Parts: sequence; structure tokens; C-alpha cells
Amino acid sequence: MNRVLHLLQTNKLRAAYGIGDYAICLYWSGVGFYLLYFYTDVVGISPLMAGWIYALGIAWDAVTDPFMGYIAERTRTKMGSYRPYIYYGSIPLALSFALLLWVPPYEGLFLFIFLLLVNLIHRTCFTIVSVPYSSLTARITDDSDERTKLTTGRMLFASLGTTTITFLGFPLVFLLGSGEEATGFLVLGLIAGFAAVIILSITVKYVRERPFKYSKKDLPSFRNVSKSVASNYPFWIVFFAILFLISTFLMFNNNLIYFIKYALNLHEYQGLLLGFLNASTFIGIFFWAFLTIFIGKKYTWMISMACLFMGFTFFYFYPITGFIELLFILIFIGFANGATGVLFWSMLPDTIEYGEWKTGIRTESSLYGFMTFAQKGAIAFAAVILGIILTKIGFEPNEIQTEQTLESLKNLMSLIPLIGVFISFVLVYFYPIDREFHKKLIDEINLSKLKNV
Repeated sequence: MNRVLHLLQTNKLRAAYGIGDYAICLYWSGVGFYLLYFYTDVVGISPLMAGWIYALGIAWDAVTDPFMGYIAERTRTKMGSYRPYIYYGSIPLALSFALLLWVPPYEGLFLFIFLLLVNLIHRTCFTIVSVPYSSLTARITDDSDERTKLTTGRMLFASLGTTTITFLGFPLVFLLGSGEEATGFLVLGLIAGFAAVIILSITVKYVRERPFKYSKKDLPSFRNVSKSVASNYPFWIVFFAILFLISTFLMFNNNLIYFIKYALNLHEYQGLLLGFLNASTFIGIFFWAFLTIFIGKKYTWMISMACLFMGFTFFYFYPITGFIELLFILIFIGFANGATGVLFWSMLPDTIEYGEWKTGIRTESSLYGFMTFAQKGAIAFAAVILGIILTKIGFEPNEIQTEQTLESLKNLMSLIPLIGVFISFVLVYFYPIDREFHKKLIDEINLSKLKNV
């Protein structure tokens, strides 16, 4: 009976934590899939200007993430260190998202400044909520397998959130906007923000943080934290593997709406195609999580990268002319991509223990903040490059594109991601932490603490 109750409580905790990423991904995927399109085809600015606004917003996010992690790690309240930020930050985040998807009645330089300012506000609100939320993984448990299960639940909800915003996004924009995409996007932002506030409150209510073993005065300085991170080579492997993958994958995700609309003339099927892409990612999570338990994180990552490589290769060589061809390719790519979130967010906490074992310094929020700093910095850089490339290939919003432009668009969506996938595969080949090694780290860390008591 006690075992059954423990299992129910454990699953309740996993669900309560995981559902928070449903809300986070309404924002993250909403921006990732729609913002560039919203700027070019709804607001009506150039791809180059849109790329710069998108990039500067993400770059600002990158700067504030480590700072937020450093502050959160040193916060002590009755609610814990991380949950207060999720609780009090959820409403400002929701309002900023709706404002982000509003078309202001301005032009020229003032329009650029306004869009950029709103973007910076939203990214700040997102940082306040997302960095503490991500850091909760290491606060809930230090068991490697349990982290995989916890992260699997999180990624299932994250994928479900992404599937929801992509599958329902354009249908709601078309329906609620009554033919006006500007109105439709604003209403979509309000609905998504309201839903996210309710969902994040569930996470805050049912997730409990383990107490910190160190007081604020005992926490290492930012300089010592930086030294610890610098010597943590498993972290750097995960760091660069996900960095190359995400920044190059952006070339596929952010251009997919353009490809569907201009290359295939299937704009009315955007929701269906994007929905299937992310639904297959959702389904893939079950398979990849199951495989991870049996063969480990490293080899599962490498197999998933091999599958992604096949998917983008097929996208590049196959002459896609209609709905069905694209649908099957998107399903395959989405399924293969299901592994990346589960593995990344479960491997990252393991590198925390490696750093503590090697240097005696434990970093949680600081490491997460540093990770997202570089991750988002790379995305920002890629967004600028994307805006430049779209301009160079002759892309014009709401105009019929030339055959050369469409061919260049397809090349951009496949060749650059192929490079990122290949680099990621090679890097993770050298990842050293398996189940047995991680257990050894935990045992030696605990033994060291007992000796110092």
C-alpha cells in the first residue's frame, strides 16, 4: 500500500513539474514558429529588420539568463528559491506575450524601436520564469534515472504545448481574426497567456523544492562558479552539441511557414502540417525515453542524430511538390527530434554533479543560466544571419517568389541543419557520463560531505 501511495505521489510530482513546460512552450514555440512571420507578413517590415529585432530580443535574453540564475540560486523564501519567480512572474509574462503579437500603429524608426522594446520586455519576463523553472530539475532529485523520467514528463508536456500552439495557432488566427491576421494573432496571444498563467500555478502548488544544503553565505562566488564550469568538460560537450543543433535547426523551423505558404501554396494547411510535425515529436519522446533507460543517454543521442541526418537529407533531395510528401518528411523529422529535449535536459543536471565531484563547487541555476546564455546567443546570431540570407535570396513578404528564391529557401532549410546534426553527433561520441559513472559521482560526493561534517 505504501509503495502504491509513493508511486502515486511520485507521478503526481512528475506531472505537476512537467505541465509547467507546456506553458513555457506556448511562449517559446509561439515566438520560434510565428514571430518572424508575424513581423514580415503581418506587421509588414523587411526580413532583415525582423531578423534584427528577433535577434536582439534573444540576445538580451541570453544576457539576463545567467544573471537570473545567479539571483535565483541565492533566493531563500518559504516557497523555496525558484517557485516565487514562477508564481509572481507568470502574469507579466502573459501580458508581454499578448503585447508582442499586437500590430502597433507606427511606421519607420518609431515602429522598429517599439517592436524592439516590446520584444526586450517579453524576453525579460520569460527569463524571470523560465530559468528558475528549468533549475527545478536538480532541486527535485539527484537520481540520474529519475531525472530522465522527470525530464521525459517535462518534454512530453513541452511537446504537447508546442503541438497545441502550432496545430491551433493558424486556425485560431484565421477564425478569431475573421480574415484579419493582425487581430487573430493578438487574440491568440491573449488566450495562450491566460492558459499559461493557470498551468504555471499548478506547478507552483504541487512541486516542492528540496532545501538547499548551503546557506547563501556559503555559496561560491561568481568567479569560483565560472572556474568550476570552465573545468567541467562533460558540460562543454553537451553545451556545444545542443548549441550547434539548435542554432542550425532554427533555419528549418523559422522558414517552414514560408516554405508551406510560398513554395507549396498551402497556407490554409499551416496548422495541420505544423501540428503533425510537433505531434510526431510528442510521440517520439516515449520511444526515445524508453530507449534511454536501456542503452543510455549517449547512444540514444547518437541514434537520434543519425535519424535527423536522414530526415534532412531526404528533405534536401526529394522534389517536394504537395501536402503528402511534406507531411511524411515532417513526421519523420519530428519523431527523430523527440530525443533532443529529453536527453539535453536530463544530461545537463548530471554534469552538475560532475562539476561538484571535480571541484567541490555545486552550480545549479548559474550553470543553467550560463547554458541558456550561450544557447540564446547562438540563436540570436543565427536569426541575424537568417534575416540577411532571406534578403540576399530575394525573399519578399506577401509576393510571389521566384523559382531561384524557393530553391535557395529549401537549401537553407536542409543543408545548414545537416551540418549542425553532424557536429552534434561527433561531440556526444566523447560524452563520458553513463549510469555507473554518475552513481560513482554521487557516492563520492556524499562520502566527501560526511568526512567534512
